[in-house]
Amino acid sequence: MTPNLIPIFVNGRPLRVAPGRSLAQSLGDHDPDLLALLLGGSIATDARGLPVDADAPVTAGGIYRVQRSARVEDLADA
Repeated sequence: MTPNLIPIFVNGRPLRVAPGRSLAQSLGDHDPDLLALLLGGSIATDARGLPVDADAPVTAGGIYRVQRSARVEDLADA
């Protein structure tokens, strides 16, 4: 018997994931390249554009976007 899966949407793409999985775990299962982007410093946002914790459980019907920040951080000492 297959477990009940819930739908989520990541960057406009529908995914079906197990309940209780985090966004990071869901991306690891379905899109390792996008997970690498997220772990490399990109941000994840919800449908409203608010940041979400990639380790928090996803919700059924959740809409997420993973994107690079347009900010260029100056790492040199001023």
